[in-house]
Amino acid sequence: MKKLLNIFAVVSLSVVFLASCNTEQITKTYEPDGLAYSFLNKAGTLTLPATNPVFSVKVFRNSTEGSATINIEATSSANVFSVPSSLTFESGEGAADLPISLTNEAKIGLIYNLKLTIPSEEVSVGGVGTIDMKVSLAYNWISLGNGQFYDSFTLYSVPTVQILQAEGFERWRVMKPYTKELLLEAEWEGWLGGPESAYIEFWVIDDAKHVKWDTNWYAGLLYGGDASSPIKFYYPSALSASYAAHDVKSMFIQDKLVQLRPAIYIDGLGGWAGSDYYSYVSLPGGPNLNDIL
Repeated sequence: MKKLLNIFAVVSLSVVFLASCNTEQITKTYEPDGLAYSFLNKAGTLTLPATNPVFSVKVFRNSTEGSATINIEATSSANVFSVPSSLTFESGEGAADLPISLTNEAKIGLIYNLKLTIPSEEVSVGGVGTIDMKVSLAYNWISLGNGQFYDSFTLYSVPTVQILQAEGFERWRVMKPYTKELLLEAEWEGWLGGPESAYIEFWVIDDAKHVKWDTNWYAGLLYGGDASSPIKFYYPSALSASYAAHDVKSMFIQDKLVQLRPAIYIDGLGGWAGSDYYSYVSLPGGPNLNDIL
């Protein structure tokens, strides 16, 4: 074992409330006259290629007889969507696709909200009359070549890793930062088998070159080998506002050398969120981590 680790367990209790049902007061369910319509889901998230940002949303109806046209209301957080105001069902169709595209005004790196609504009087019984969507354009990732990664909590060695960069952005991915061989070398036998991130993605957030990542990454470790207790490497304030002061420790500390300060934690148990176990990334052309750590 690399380190002797002690954490506090937190036991949470849940209470289940049972509700009784009075079957003597069942009333007739409202049924709309004529055709009725529904979306499949209430919400959705899409990342589209920037070269062809087109998608569709399926709408269902309660009959396949005859052709019919339904109005669709679209509201969005920015004027970047092209959405038809109506959708036509041909005879024999119980479902139809509403085609949607993003305009040239849409920017990579932003998330746009789109809300589609079927008129309330035309929603089927138990159906979904509104769908809220989050839509973004995908980054174009290019390989910069090989760099280095070191996790002072987890690893003994400094592995060589491929580094990708989002074209035109100060955003990087460290590809395959952990392997079984590296974890066994660091004496984690018995703790292996947890989720393992295919990459660690981080980006610059200000002029001082502080960086952050999205919530957490995984190293492939389970606390004590317990499958329900994966060890997570949180962006500190994503774990809790009480750790937000540690956010500023993640930054470029020199050209092509990044320091990451995760809050290491096991959900529901505890961890080492208050301890400074740093990880380091040397981008291609950067310093040799073996020489400076």
